[in-house]
Amino acid sequence: MFYTRCYAPFLFYLWLKKKIMVKEEKQTQEITIKHKYCDDCGIEIKRDMACSVAKCEICGKDLCNKCIGHEANTMGDYREVYCKKCWELGTEYRLKIEQLENEIENLSTEWHSRCRS
Repeated sequence: MFYTRCYAPFLFYLWLKKKIMVKEEKQTQEITIKHKYCDDCGIEIKRDMACSVAKCEICGKDLCNKCIGHEANTMGDYREVYCKKCWELGTEYRLKIEQLENEIENLSTEWHSRCRS
């Protein structure tokens, strides 16, 4: 009871001062909106998150879902996507890369087995 009697006028004064000191100001703001379009077909790409963007890993084209040639099954946050042209051109290279990766694996296995014996 003593607290409210002594501080009530002071608290009222602070409340009143806050009410009087508040000023409202209206502003208009100009916002720039960027639209992305598919580099192959020209359709607007409506994606809001960075992880949903489809950009070709090789040529860097922005792609809509219809123009994606291949999407790797990654577990990461970002998509690994290739346009149809780059994916088709890469057929022979991917086979060679796979053969070389197998050869590297075999050499590594041979090296480790020789070191253990």
